[in-house]
Amino acid sequence: MPSRVLDLVRGRPGPAPGGSRGGWRRAVATAGLAVVPTVLAALVLLPDLVGLDRHLPFAVFAALRPLLTVLAAAGVVLALVVRLRRPRRPGRRRAGVVGLAGVGVVVALAAAFVVPRAIADEPPPPGGTALTVLSFNAFEGRADVGALAEVVRRERPDLVVLPEAGERFRTRIAALVPGYRSWTNVPARAADVRGIVVLASPRAGDVTARTISDAPGTPTDTRYPWAEVTGGILGPVRLGAVHVVSIVPGWIGYWPGELELLQRWCARPGGGSLVVGDVNATPDHSAFRAGTRGCADAATERGESLTSTWNAGWPRAVGAQIDHVLTSGGPRARDVTVLDVPGSDHRALLVHLRL
Repeated sequence: MPSRVLDLVRGRPGPAPGGSRGGWRRAVATAGLAVVPTVLAALVLLPDLVGLDRHLPFAVFAALRPLLTVLAAAGVVLALVVRLRRPRRPGRRRAGVVGLAGVGVVVALAAAFVVPRAIADEPPPPGGTALTVLSFNAFEGRADVGALAEVVRRERPDLVVLPEAGERFRTRIAALVPGYRSWTNVPARAADVRGIVVLASPRAGDVTARTISDAPGTPTDTRYPWAEVTGGILGPVRLGAVHVVSIVPGWIGYWPGELELLQRWCARPGGGSLVVGDVNATPDHSAFRAGTRGCADAATERGESLTSTWNAGWPRAVGAQIDHVLTSGGPRARDVTVLDVPGSDHRALLVHLRL
């Protein structure tokens, strides 16, 4: 006699219809509660570890990793408090604990990338030539030239690099800082957003600037022309004045390649290099780390890497530091200051170095 019939005759209840299917569904739901939160946290906080940060929206997640790490850590603590106050069914309790632990591990790993950038390295030894550099994105030439001129007069930088500034902006700022010589790397008819203006103080000596603008479609092409500054106070050091394309739809495809072109300075054999300008990337981007291999980020060395330079309309703890002064082959940063200058969506970066 079939066992099912024997069970009925003896008064034993049989398995509920669909019982095994229900158990399978519960197992899948439990696994989902454990795994899905961890995977989602990793995609948001650690996309650079698998190269996803070269695509949207993951490039934005990577740029905001310091802020997102703080928010995720707060979320883990809040979820833990809630779980301790509310009873849960045993199966879901175990899954929730595993999921919360997984998210906690991801947050801890993200924090391990972020926190060291708030701790300054040992300062450079005394000696060498002092050099002060100011980098500031002029926001399509709309920055307040009077306020910028006041910063230049007060801080007396030797070299000033102004992305998104062309001939019109150069003329206006030059009139307010008459002791400085100035260049722009685009023709007079070009929109300010296309250009980079370089200012040099009398102390900088006989420095010269040249445009770097390769033919469209070539491997070394950039959407915005760059410039290189040499001579005078720089000695054998070459300074690249750059404006890397933004991580927005239609442009992000060019972004990793442009960052890779920073190797012309960071991997330069012999002599030292500086890279100054709007790089539209942070140390949390894998493309930034690859393109700047061989360079040190001045703000990271001085523990100032978590102060945002964009967006200037947000609190300094929110946003991203996408403006940089990078050093290689000798120059070292003594201190870094982030300055507010009206009229731009960027803050300025003032760096004192030793050559």
